Amino acid sequence: MERLMKIDRRLLYLVAVVLVAVTVFFPLGLPVSVSKLAVQTYDAIQNLPDNSVVFVAPMYDPGSAGELSPMLKAMLYQCMERKYRIILGNTSWVLGAALAHDIITPIAQEFNYVYGTDYIEIGSKPGGPIWMASAKADLPGTAIVDYNNNPVGQYPLIQAVPRLTQEYVAAFLVLDCGTPGAAEWLAQITQGTSIKLIVGEIQMSVPDSMTYVQSGQYNGMIAGSRGCAEYEQLIGRPGAGLKSQDTMSVIALMVTLFIVLGNIGYLTRKK
Repeated sequence: MERLMKIDRRLLYLVAVVLVAVTVFFPLGLPVSVSKLAVQTYDAIQNLPDNSVVFVAPMYDPGSAGELSPMLKAMLYQCMERKYRIILGNTSWVLGAALAHDIITPIAQEFNYVYGTDYIEIGSKPGGPIWMASAKADLPGTAIVDYNNNPVGQYPLIQAVPRLTQEYVAAFLVLDCGTPGAAEWLAQITQGTSIKLIVGEIQMSVPDSMTYVQSGQYNGMIAGSRGCAEYEQLIGRPGAGLKSQDTMSVIALMVTLFIVLGNIGYLTRKK
């Protein structure tokens, strides 16, 4: 026990690094308990009408990609499994469009989604809330070109959705890390309509966003990395969210073990 009391702290850091590396490259697949909020979010997407159109808005940049990209990937999987048609785009978050493009492309190929018919990427548009309000009245005239700079009006999906209104869009799925974000979509488009608004939220903003969930203005929310793990478990597609929980669980166990050993060593030495 005397030797335990004198362990070099650098050894503890080394153990932590090894444990993190092991769980990253060899996920343990530890189950997580699923919250009511995660079930609510899953059900809100799952129970949309067949053949629904959903607008997916990656309102984030690389700084938040670690938390929000796994949520986006999981949402896209659930939507494509339900065969929803997807319009992917945002306003003001320029790099969000590129991040989302790299995520949706292989998933669309996996589900044999046809570009322009089953899904389309309209890219990132300047204007924030002004653009949102304009798209609500005239999506083709406001979007103009897609991610690849082709006129959006030529695609069947955009022809079928002339406006971002409840007649054409069943839900907005917004990956949110700041302004403009989910609150602006709520104010400009979904407030007072039957369009559902489901949010993927970074952990630090979850407390503020919970008020929108509790009021019913957000129909669901993936709450941080823990919420992402729960959601991945519900859709049956383990990803980065569940993997991160493996790491956190192992580190928590390591810290607990060393605390126990430290206290045992202290009490033994004192005795």
